[in-house]
This record gives sequence, C-alpha cells and structure tokens, in this order.
Amino acid sequence: MIPELFKKHAYARKAIAEEDYDYIYISPHFDDVAFSCSGTICSHKAQGMQVLVVTLFAGDPQPPFSPLARACHQLWQVPEGIPPYQIRKAEDEKAMSELGVDYVWLDWREAIYRLPDLSDLSEINDDRADLRHDPIFPTLSQWLVDLHASYPSTTIVVPLGVGRHRDHRIICQAALNVLDRSTLLFFEDFPYVAYLPEETMELVRSYQLVPLEVDISRYLEQRIHAAGCYQSQHAMLFFPPSSFQDTIREYAYRDKLHRFVERYWKFSRDF
Repeated sequence: MIPELFKKHAYARKAIAEEDYDYIYISPHFDDVAFSCSGTICSHKAQGMQVLVVTLFAGDPQPPFSPLARACHQLWQVPEGIPPYQIRKAEDEKAMSELGVDYVWLDWREAIYRLPDLSDLSEINDDRADLRHDPIFPTLSQWLVDLHASYPSTTIVVPLGVGRHRDHRIICQAALNVLDRSTLLFFEDFPYVAYLPEETMELVRSYQLVPLEVDISRYLEQRIHAAGCYQSQHAMLFFPPSSFQDTIREYAYRDKLHRFVERYWKFSRDF
C-alpha cells in the first residue's frame, strides 16, 4: 500500500517496492546521498534492512537558463541540445540500482533553477540568506511532516549542511523545525566535509550533536563505485576530477583504528 505521502505531492519518479523502511535518506540532489552514505547503505542492505533514498530537488529545469545555470551545465559537460537532467537522472538510476535501494525523485527544482537571480556559486553557499524566504521552504517543511506521519518509527537521515549550500541547509533547517529528533540522523555532506573540517565541528557544536561512526571497511569499494556513477559532477566537486577515489579513501580512513568509516551525527538522549 502506497502511503498518502506519495500521492499528495508531485514526483518525477517513484521506484518503491516496500511498504516500510528502516532508514530513509534525504538527498538534496542526485549525488549527495550516494557520495556521502553509500557504505552505510550497503551495510544496511547486508543486514536485511530496507532503505529508501529520496532526492528532493529533482524536477526538470526548463529554459531559459540563467548564466549561473549555464555555467554549471558546462562544468557537468552537458552536450549542447541535451536536457541537463537527462544525464544526471541516468547516473542516479545506475547508482540506485547498484546499491539495490528503492528511490524517489520529487519534482522540485534545485536552487540554480528555483532562484534565477543568483549570479554565482558563492551566493548559493551564502549562510546569511534567510531560508524562510525561499519559496520552497513551507512546502518542504510540510512534506517532512507528512513523511514522518507515514513512517513514524523510521530513522530519517538528512544532510548536516556542511559547505553551506542552500539546498542542503534548507533541508537541515526544515528537519530541525518539524521532525522528531529521536528519529533524526545527520550525514556529513561529502566532499564538502573533507575540505571544511572546522565548519563541520562548528555545526555539530551549535546543534549539540554527538557522533555515530559506521565501519564501512567491507563496503568501501562499493561506495567508491557508486560515487563513480556521477561523472558529470566530478569536475565541479573534486580537484582534479580523477581524485574522487583518493578523496573518499583519505577522508574515510581512521589510522588508529585501521578501518574506514562514515560518520553521522545525532542528538543525545538528553537533548
């Protein structure tokens, strides 16, 4: 039986086979959960758990495109005349299939299309922006309320917002506002967390969160393989683009423990 949640809102794709889920991962864009959480998801699946990945900003953009959007398309190496999301959707389909999870794409547009007045990437990452003025904020908040009502005992995993990307921050803020904190978990936004360790610590201190590390040593190569599906994003996120494998290995490795981990954050029991 499909919950009312998946009838009430507009979706670009629904690939749902299960009636309930142990974990629901909220991905701002097509690549975020795969880049950040693939090892943990593989561990969940090995333990027989059910996982759903929901990409919120997956709505097809329509021309005319702003200069900032066109600059992003060039970085993604989208050929002239091809819809920019045709490539990104194909990448995500492949990654979700290889991870073996159900997935959903909402029909909302990401910031570079939703807010055409943005002139450069620094404005997307401006933490001074009041997220409550973003037109998607009330809709997103209501969707999260409906999500929790549909899956009250499911752990919902959302981005911590490292890197200050507006689409990541708005999900984090809405989740803090409306979700039950006992079922809420935050993932570290990769690769931003690898570049901005001090910002990560500032965020977790401000929210008074405690860490949870998942040993992904057995699933490291699967995480790398999933990240490799999103070739359109490598030039924008990794320097040089071919360094994504090394960046994953270096960030996930814990030298003293001789293992690879993915780190999450949660509220302590006495929040």
